[in-house]
Amino acid sequence: MEHFSDINKMYKKLNVRADMIYEFVILYHNYIYAQHTYEAENCNMMEIHTLTYIDDSPGITATELSKIWHKSKSAISQTIKKLINSGYVEKKYLENNEKTARLFTTEKGHQLSNVHKAYDVADIMQTTAYLVEQCSEEDLDAFYRILEQYIGLLKSEIQ
Repeated sequence: MEHFSDINKMYKKLNVRADMIYEFVILYHNYIYAQHTYEAENCNMMEIHTLTYIDDSPGITATELSKIWHKSKSAISQTIKKLINSGYVEKKYLENNEKTARLFTTEKGHQLSNVHKAYDVADIMQTTAYLVEQCSEEDLDAFYRILEQYIGLLKSEIQ
């Protein structure tokens, strides 16, 4: 029983940090999938970032997007379908290849992508300014270095 007592003590100590990560992930997930208004258009962040990625990578495929976003092809296809139905994205097939749909933004989609980029620049600058008031720039740089390593760790566990 002594062994479990030691494990319990260690768990309580280590779990404080793990719980912070869990809370951050849950809160950020909810934030990403909440509706946001960009130029009177309501999209969640996954939709608007997918649109912007298509705008920045004309001709990208749903399969390529699913790998980039670590989402199932079905989930990405639902997002793309919404963007197509809203008039932001269109599918085109290359000559002699009716299997692979290439994705392109419409003019309406391109304009919304640019609005989103301006919004993101302002939001990232505001968030960074807030964080630098609370922590040093060195802390923030360390956070992003750690985040990069954590992402690498998670990717290696998925593969």
